[in-house]
Amino acid sequence: MHIAAETFQHGSDPDNSGNYSAKAAFTYTLTGSMAVMATEVTRQMWADLQAVQPTLPNDPSSTASSPDMPHPVQQVTWYEALLYANLLSVQQGLNVCYYADDSLTTPIDATNYTSGFVYCEWSADGYRLPTEGEWEYFYRAGTTTTFSVVEPNFTECVNYMSGVLPNLESVAWFNANRYDSLGNNSTKPVGMKSANPWGLYDVHGNVWEWCWDRYDSSYPSGSATDYLGPSSGTNRVIRGGGWPDEPYYCRSAVRLSRHPGSTSNYGFRLCRRVD
Repeated sequence: MHIAAETFQHGSDPDNSGNYSAKAAFTYTLTGSMAVMATEVTRQMWADLQAVQPTLPNDPSSTASSPDMPHPVQQVTWYEALLYANLLSVQQGLNVCYYADDSLTTPIDATNYTSGFVYCEWSADGYRLPTEGEWEYFYRAGTTTTFSVVEPNFTECVNYMSGVLPNLESVAWFNANRYDSLGNNSTKPVGMKSANPWGLYDVHGNVWEWCWDRYDSSYPSGSATDYLGPSSGTNRVIRGGGWPDEPYYCRSAVRLSRHPGSTSNYGFRLCRRVD
């Protein structure tokens, strides 16, 4: 999906207080439009790329949690997401974004993707993880509410049964609707719920999604343009919530910190600059 550049309020809204979001919003300006994957990367997408780029490691997904090919990949490290992005760029004849050196001469590949620092060529036309700001921008899709749909029944820190949050359930897989008709507790095939206002599926729930940014407990004050996150730190940001999680974690402003080598119900979707 093509997403035009704009300015928006990044971070907590008046109804989005809580320990897992930055307390103070800031004005975030994007100067470049981008194309964003409509869904999270699936196991089928992973297999298709591995078939033509055999240096891509095997699908790391737990088959108990993502049993079939239309399900999102999960148990993915941040490093694996970057390698996937570079290999997909190569396969499609695009300029890769990720490099192992600050002179941008040694691309990230299967031989070095976990070996140290990663540098991004932001002007490249290849695939990459969204920044945290880009992720929140396309999640919100022009909305300023707790979720990208209005859910009047939501109250923070309350656990819900199926049917209590019908508007959120229309767009998200989370703990209230995580069991299928056979009682399976797992991710669900991508794209089964309604899209957000900009045509993106599963930005709420299903699997957490990796972002580029290093984690910091606070945001810049005031405003920032094309903010890329803090320049130092180890952990990276994940966004969006997952299928076992309470609705609180599916909120537009919620953010968690994870080591880039960690694995759990973490997946990703990619974007690329198109201007």
